[in-house]
Amino acid sequence: MVDINWSITSARTRATMFQHIHRNLNLLERIWHINVFCLSKLWYLAQILPLPSKYSTVLDRAISFYVWKGYFYKLPKTQLNLPITKGGLQLTAIKEKSQALLTRNILRAKHDESDPMDNKFWQDHIPLLCSKTTTLPHSLKMIWEIIESYPPTVTNEKNQNTKTIYTYLMKKAVQTPRIVEKLPNQKWGNIWRNLHMANIPTAWKTTVYCYLNQIIPTEEKRHRHNLTDSPACKKCGWLDTLKHRVTNCGAAKTIWEGAKVLLVKVWPDSQLHDWFQTLLVLDPPTKQNKFVTVWLASGFLHYQLTRSSHKMEEFLHMLKEEAAKLEMDDKSSQILKELKLLQLNSSLNLV
Repeated sequence: MVDINWSITSARTRATMFQHIHRNLNLLERIWHINVFCLSKLWYLAQILPLPSKYSTVLDRAISFYVWKGYFYKLPKTQLNLPITKGGLQLTAIKEKSQALLTRNILRAKHDESDPMDNKFWQDHIPLLCSKTTTLPHSLKMIWEIIESYPPTVTNEKNQNTKTIYTYLMKKAVQTPRIVEKLPNQKWGNIWRNLHMANIPTAWKTTVYCYLNQIIPTEEKRHRHNLTDSPACKKCGWLDTLKHRVTNCGAAKTIWEGAKVLLVKVWPDSQLHDWFQTLLVLDPPTKQNKFVTVWLASGFLHYQLTRSSHKMEEFLHMLKEEAAKLEMDDKSSQILKELKLLQLNSSLNLV
């Protein structure tokens, strides 16, 4: 019964993802689509039947293919499962979520005296589950052993909810993002929070997320993996790194200088170090006009890394269009007024 049900459900879930795989969605939108739509039918079954590891593996592979289609370099699934404040994208972990749902139902059945049948079943069979000679199904015994391994704070009657159990399971599977291990001196907590500020387009966030995690396929990165003959930029001949693409590759240098001019107009007291911290690391040293500076830095990085040709007029036009979209929303309009983004919008013509 377990195998048949999970076989059918996992096949339908994979078919759903395949149907939507050619949609023009960015990385963040694909994660949302998976969490809200693609995996929704799984949770009904996960509440009553344990998820076999083979179907968990199959679903994880399907999700990885759907999420990273079109990307040359990828991040591990364990990083995507992390909260956004830890460098992840809050992709739901199938194995842990299924285990949390089933555990919640078992604990409720064990403690719910209003349902004599369930309550009596667990009271009668708990001693048998702990016995080595038990004839009960192996999956049932395995589930109970897992539940017994939880601390009392997770399994007590007050905390019999999926969120508490899922949070506990995810904390046990914590993984530090590679980029955090590589550059431990950066203020990554601030950077991740700035990246996911409200009212910044998801397309910008996707580009900046890939930039911060250094998974954009530059010639230098591809050369290190023996995928190209030379690490030189094909446009200008310089060493093709992310910093080179953003600040010094041909016409991109003009956009770099123009973005600094815009930043100074919004943030008059800024210094050279502040420009680098904001435009290249997304970590303004001050809270002065923080939303505006992060918004501008995100747009700058997105433009530099996604356009084949760089023109100042085109960059300013992109900023004006996105600013206009924000002003159409009442809540966003209030934020823009408070942070004086309208002043930025009118100053674009002065560059």
